[in-house]
Amino acid sequence: MNEQRSSRELDAPLEVRRVGIVGLGLIGGSIGLGLRTRAPIDWVVGFDVDSEAVSGALDRGAVDAGAESLEDAAAGVDLVVVATPVDLIPGVLDRIASYVDDRTVVTDAGSVKAEVVAAGERYLGNAFVGGHPMSGSERHGIEAASEDLFEDAWWIVTPTPETPSRTYATVTSMVSALGARPVALDPSTHDALVARLSHLPQLTASALVDVALAAGDREALLGLAGGGFRDVTRIAASNPDLWVAIIRSNHQAVLESLEGLGTRLEAVTSMISMQHWDELRSWLDRSRRARLDVFTKPDFGGEPVGLTLMIPDRPGVLAEVTTAAGELGANIEDLRIVHSTEGGQGRLELIVTGPERAESLVGALMGLGYRVARTEVDI
Repeated sequence: MNEQRSSRELDAPLEVRRVGIVGLGLIGGSIGLGLRTRAPIDWVVGFDVDSEAVSGALDRGAVDAGAESLEDAAAGVDLVVVATPVDLIPGVLDRIASYVDDRTVVTDAGSVKAEVVAAGERYLGNAFVGGHPMSGSERHGIEAASEDLFEDAWWIVTPTPETPSRTYATVTSMVSALGARPVALDPSTHDALVARLSHLPQLTASALVDVALAAGDREALLGLAGGGFRDVTRIAASNPDLWVAIIRSNHQAVLESLEGLGTRLEAVTSMISMQHWDELRSWLDRSRRARLDVFTKPDFGGEPVGLTLMIPDRPGVLAEVTTAAGELGANIEDLRIVHSTEGGQGRLELIVTGPERAESLVGALMGLGYRVARTEVDI
């Protein structure tokens, strides 16, 4: 860990001009493509253990240069993004820790966060903040990469009490440049949510394919399979090696989600066996209405609203505020801490998209004991 980093240094603005990407598959390649086409980046260097992935990234313009090692990809850049399989991320963070510059910010794109964030802070201190783009494809590899992969997608950022505003703001600026919508969540909360929203659906899709194929005639199955079956089983075509790594890293939350699914399937089995058709219809209708509500496209628009609040000089303030915003779905477009010359406190300035979400956030922050004022925003 580079212990010479001072808190005043870490809260200073960072202009990202040089980026290093470790892992040049679907996610890492898409980050490179997106940054090189959407952001004022001078140089993107990438590393992958697969030399063909590096060649593909160069051919497609996802990187300006290939690094000889992951340490070389991390040296001399402003921002490092680790986009390897999630089980490899802690080891990568350990290896690059002594190579990154004092002001370098490091993030990752892994879909499990608690273990990764713990490793990031252990090896890199407050230069690290975890991230997880909630976008992907059943396809994988640099060939599937796209500069638009993250457009309008949630990108979860997982600050902790150790995360300075400079580190958080640098990563969320990158996220916004890629067209995604940053939202902050506690790492453990993130893992519990994605177990239900991502990992459980993956296992369920694979199980549905397994059940269908167990019936026998494969050719007949493929010929009769309708759009519904294809839709709900599409992700079963995803890379199994990646999914084993993901589920192993988040197995406890996945087990809890599987238990919840099992309980509901037992209830449905009971309704059908007892011929409780009204009860079954009510259950199906509740699910239908919930599905429609959940997937109503969120409105990210609206006028920007400036908020300012005085904050004490204590660990955890940034994580407390950003997590409160994340739980409300409030998009923080900009964030900075202005230190008081008197010491002991500072002023946190936020810009939140949309008056309604800003109002909800004000209420949440006041409930946490903060005094919040609205400010003018220059558009």
